[in-house]
Amino acid sequence: MRVQPGLLVSVRSAEEAIAAVSGGAAVVDVKEPLRGPLGMAGIPVWQAVRAAVPAEIPVSVALGELSEWLDRSPPPRDAFAGIGFRKMGLAGAGPGWFEDWARIRHSWGDGPPWIAVIYADWALAGSPDPEDVIAAAAEARCAGVLIDTWEKGSRSPLSLSWADRVGRIQDTVGLVALAGGLDVDDIRALGPLAPDLFAVRGAACAGSDRAGTIDAGRVARLVAACGGA
Repeated sequence: MRVQPGLLVSVRSAEEAIAAVSGGAAVVDVKEPLRGPLGMAGIPVWQAVRAAVPAEIPVSVALGELSEWLDRSPPPRDAFAGIGFRKMGLAGAGPGWFEDWARIRHSWGDGPPWIAVIYADWALAGSPDPEDVIAAAAEARCAGVLIDTWEKGSRSPLSLSWADRVGRIQDTVGLVALAGGLDVDDIRALGPLAPDLFAVRGAACAGSDRAGTIDAGRVARLVAACGGA
Protein backbone atom coordinates (compact mmCIF):
# COMPACT_ATOMS: atom_id res chain seq x y z
CA MET A 1 0.00 0.00 0.00
CA ARG A 2 1.44 3.34 -1.03
CA VAL A 3 1.78 5.98 1.68
CA GLN A 4 1.14 9.55 0.55
CA PRO A 5 4.12 11.94 0.61
CA GLY A 6 4.52 14.26 3.57
CA LEU A 7 5.24 17.98 3.34
CA LEU A 8 8.48 19.53 4.54
CA VAL A 9 8.24 23.27 5.13
CA SER A 10 11.37 25.41 5.47
CA VAL A 11 11.06 28.12 8.12
CA ARG A 12 13.22 30.93 9.46
CA SER A 13 11.70 31.44 12.93
CA ALA A 14 9.77 29.73 15.70
CA GLU A 15 6.66 31.69 14.69
CA GLU A 16 6.88 30.35 11.14
CA ALA A 17 7.41 26.85 12.52
CA ILE A 18 4.19 27.09 14.51
CA ALA A 19 2.32 28.16 11.35
CA ALA A 20 3.85 25.26 9.39
CA VAL A 21 2.79 22.75 12.04
CA SER A 22 -0.68 24.28 12.21
CA GLY A 23 -1.02 23.75 8.45
CA GLY A 24 -0.01 20.09 8.70
CA ALA A 25 3.72 19.98 7.91
CA ALA A 26 5.26 16.54 8.47
CA VAL A 27 8.81 17.90 8.79
CA VAL A 28 9.98 21.40 9.72
CA ASP A 29 13.25 22.52 8.15
CA VAL A 30 15.26 25.52 9.36
CA LYS A 31 17.05 27.69 6.84
CA GLU A 32 17.64 31.33 5.94
CA PRO A 33 16.46 31.87 2.34
CA LEU A 34 18.36 35.13 1.95
CA ARG A 35 21.63 33.18 2.26
CA GLY A 36 21.06 30.86 -0.68
CA PRO A 37 19.07 27.74 -1.53
CA LEU A 38 20.36 25.98 1.62
CA GLY A 39 21.23 29.07 3.62
CA MET A 40 22.13 28.33 7.23
CA ALA A 41 20.10 30.07 9.93
CA GLY A 42 21.68 30.95 13.24
CA ILE A 43 21.97 28.18 15.82
CA PRO A 44 19.64 30.05 18.24
CA VAL A 45 16.99 29.86 15.50
CA TRP A 46 17.43 26.06 15.31
CA GLN A 47 16.95 25.85 19.05
CA ALA A 48 13.91 28.13 19.08
CA VAL A 49 12.26 26.15 16.28
CA ARG A 50 12.97 22.81 17.97
CA ALA A 51 11.43 24.13 21.19
CA ALA A 52 8.32 25.35 19.34
CA VAL A 53 7.69 22.18 17.33
CA PRO A 54 6.07 19.10 18.94
CA ALA A 55 8.64 16.43 19.74
CA GLU A 56 7.09 13.91 17.34
CA ILE A 57 7.67 16.19 14.31
CA PRO A 58 11.24 16.03 12.98
CA VAL A 59 13.25 19.24 12.60
CA SER A 60 16.02 19.37 9.99
CA VAL A 61 18.63 22.07 9.42
CA ALA A 62 20.27 23.47 6.30
CA LEU A 63 24.00 24.13 6.56
CA GLY A 64 24.76 26.07 3.39
CA GLU A 65 27.27 24.74 0.88
CA LEU A 66 30.25 22.45 1.41
CA SER A 67 32.60 25.16 0.10
CA GLU A 68 31.59 27.42 3.00
CA TRP A 69 32.96 24.94 5.57
CA LEU A 70 36.35 23.99 4.14
CA ASP A 71 38.19 26.50 6.34
CA ARG A 72 35.72 26.84 9.21
CA SER A 73 35.26 25.03 12.49
CA PRO A 74 32.10 22.92 12.79
CA PRO A 75 29.18 24.02 14.95
CA PRO A 76 29.36 22.80 18.55
CA ARG A 77 27.95 19.31 18.83
CA ASP A 78 25.28 20.34 21.33
CA ALA A 79 23.89 22.71 18.67
CA PHE A 80 22.31 19.64 17.05
CA ALA A 81 20.40 18.55 20.15
CA GLY A 82 16.93 17.44 19.09
CA ILE A 83 17.67 17.89 15.37
CA GLY A 84 16.51 15.02 13.17
CA PHE A 85 18.52 15.57 9.96
CA ARG A 86 21.21 17.85 8.56
CA LYS A 87 22.08 18.68 4.97
CA MET A 88 24.77 20.55 3.09
CA GLY A 89 24.77 21.52 -0.58
CA LEU A 90 27.50 20.78 -3.11
CA ALA A 91 27.31 23.84 -5.39
CA GLY A 92 30.74 24.79 -6.67
CA ALA A 93 32.27 21.91 -4.72
CA GLY A 94 35.01 21.17 -7.28
CA PRO A 95 36.66 17.91 -8.36
CA GLY A 96 37.69 16.95 -4.82
CA TRP A 97 34.17 17.22 -3.45
CA PHE A 98 33.85 13.59 -2.37
CA GLU A 99 36.99 13.71 -0.20
CA ASP A 100 36.08 17.15 1.19
CA TRP A 101 32.55 16.05 2.02
CA ALA A 102 33.83 12.88 3.74
CA ARG A 103 36.36 14.90 5.74
CA ILE A 104 33.70 17.37 6.90
CA ARG A 105 31.32 14.62 7.98
CA HIS A 106 34.12 12.81 9.83
CA SER A 107 35.37 15.95 11.58
CA TRP A 108 31.86 16.89 12.72
CA GLY A 109 31.48 13.51 14.40
CA ASP A 110 28.29 11.99 15.73
CA GLY A 111 25.03 13.83 15.33
CA PRO A 112 21.88 13.79 13.23
CA PRO A 113 21.89 11.64 10.06
CA TRP A 114 23.04 13.35 6.89
CA ILE A 115 20.85 14.06 3.88
CA ALA A 116 22.80 14.29 0.62
CA VAL A 117 21.83 17.05 -1.81
CA ILE A 118 21.39 16.78 -5.56
CA TYR A 119 20.85 19.99 -7.47
CA ALA A 120 18.59 19.18 -10.43
CA ASP A 121 20.24 22.11 -12.24
CA TRP A 122 23.62 20.69 -11.30
CA ALA A 123 25.54 22.02 -14.31
CA LEU A 124 24.42 25.57 -13.52
CA ALA A 125 25.28 25.09 -9.84
CA GLY A 126 28.70 23.61 -10.54
CA SER A 127 27.54 20.67 -8.45
CA PRO A 128 28.43 16.99 -8.97
CA ASP A 129 26.48 14.85 -11.42
CA PRO A 130 23.37 13.40 -9.74
CA GLU A 131 24.56 9.85 -10.40
CA ASP A 132 27.79 10.53 -8.51
CA VAL A 133 25.88 11.99 -5.56
CA ILE A 134 23.57 8.96 -5.42
CA ALA A 135 26.54 6.61 -5.31
CA ALA A 136 28.32 8.73 -2.69
CA ALA A 137 25.20 8.95 -0.54
CA ALA A 138 24.84 5.18 -0.54
CA GLU A 139 28.52 4.70 0.32
CA ALA A 140 28.27 7.27 3.13
CA ARG A 141 25.11 5.65 4.47
CA CYS A 142 23.17 8.88 4.35
CA ALA A 143 19.58 8.78 5.55
CA GLY A 144 18.26 10.11 2.27
CA VAL A 145 18.63 12.55 -0.60
CA LEU A 146 17.13 15.98 -1.22
CA ILE A 147 16.66 16.84 -4.90
CA ASP A 148 16.54 20.64 -5.03
CA THR A 149 17.31 23.50 -7.41
CA TRP A 150 20.18 25.93 -7.00
CA GLU A 151 18.71 28.71 -9.13
CA LYS A 152 15.49 29.79 -7.44
CA GLY A 153 14.49 32.29 -10.11
CA SER A 154 13.43 29.69 -12.68
CA ARG A 155 11.13 26.69 -12.88
CA SER A 156 12.36 23.40 -11.54
CA PRO A 157 13.76 21.06 -14.21
CA LEU A 158 12.28 18.10 -12.33
CA SER A 159 9.96 15.92 -14.37
CA LEU A 160 8.71 12.35 -14.46
CA SER A 161 11.96 11.44 -16.23
CA TRP A 162 13.51 11.38 -12.74
CA ALA A 163 11.46 8.31 -11.79
CA ASP A 164 14.36 5.87 -12.17
CA ARG A 165 16.66 7.98 -10.01
CA VAL A 166 14.04 8.45 -7.31
CA GLY A 167 13.42 4.72 -7.19
CA ARG A 168 17.12 3.89 -6.99
CA ILE A 169 17.67 6.39 -4.20
CA GLN A 170 14.85 4.83 -2.20
CA ASP A 171 16.31 1.36 -2.82
CA THR A 172 19.95 2.18 -2.07
CA VAL A 173 19.95 5.19 0.26
CA GLY A 174 16.63 5.92 1.95
CA LEU A 175 14.08 8.69 1.82
CA VAL A 176 13.71 11.11 -1.09
CA ALA A 177 12.57 14.72 -0.78
CA LEU A 178 11.71 16.75 -3.88
CA ALA A 179 12.08 20.54 -3.76
CA GLY A 180 12.85 23.48 -6.01
CA GLY A 181 10.16 26.15 -6.16
CA LEU A 182 7.33 23.61 -6.16
CA ASP A 183 3.71 24.73 -5.92
CA VAL A 184 0.39 22.87 -5.73
CA ASP A 185 0.33 22.11 -9.47
CA ASP A 186 3.95 20.88 -9.42
CA ILE A 187 3.25 18.55 -6.50
CA ARG A 188 0.29 17.05 -8.31
CA ALA A 189 2.27 16.65 -11.54
CA LEU A 190 5.25 15.03 -9.78
CA GLY A 191 3.10 12.75 -7.65
CA PRO A 192 3.87 9.65 -9.77
CA LEU A 193 7.52 9.92 -8.69
CA ALA A 194 6.28 8.83 -5.25
CA PRO A 195 8.81 10.73 -3.09
CA ASP A 196 8.69 10.46 0.67
CA LEU A 197 8.49 14.23 1.03
CA PHE A 198 7.74 17.30 -1.02
CA ALA A 199 9.73 20.27 0.30
CA VAL A 200 8.59 23.88 -0.03
CA ARG A 201 9.32 27.40 1.08
CA GLY A 202 8.03 30.00 -1.37
CA ALA A 203 4.67 28.32 -2.07
CA ALA A 204 4.00 28.23 1.68
CA CYS A 205 4.67 31.96 2.10
CA ALA A 206 2.24 34.84 1.72
CA GLY A 207 2.38 36.04 -1.87
CA SER A 208 4.48 33.00 -2.85
CA ASP A 209 7.52 35.04 -1.84
CA ARG A 210 10.21 32.80 -0.32
CA ALA A 211 11.48 35.84 1.61
CA GLY A 212 7.99 36.33 3.02
CA THR A 213 6.24 34.70 5.97
CA ILE A 214 4.86 31.15 6.22
CA ASP A 215 1.06 31.05 6.01
CA ALA A 216 -0.76 28.13 7.67
CA GLY A 217 -3.55 28.17 5.08
CA ARG A 218 -1.09 27.85 2.23
CA VAL A 219 0.65 25.00 4.04
CA ALA A 220 -2.71 23.23 4.42
CA ARG A 221 -3.38 23.49 0.67
CA LEU A 222 0.04 22.07 -0.10
CA VAL A 223 -0.54 19.21 2.34
CA ALA A 224 -3.83 18.47 0.58
CA ALA A 225 -1.99 18.43 -2.76
CA CYS A 226 0.44 15.87 -1.34
CA GLY A 227 -2.54 13.73 -0.42
CA GLY A 228 -3.83 13.87 -3.98
CA ALA A 229 -0.42 13.41 -5.61
